[in-house]
Amino acid sequence: MENFKIAKDIDEEYYKNFLIAKKAGVNFLAYRCKLNSKEIRIEKKLNIINE
Repeated sequence: MENFKIAKDIDEEYYKNFLIAKKAGVNFLAYRCKLNSKEIRIEKKLNIINE
């Protein structure tokens, strides 16, 4: 995975609030992580795609 995109087709209200927060200056972060039974490891920062 290289990019993150909010699934606005699943929750349009969540997407609308994301846009409002972004316009207000909120900085969003998304990371690809590797999980196992002992740890959660951050692998890579993802690009956030807006539509």
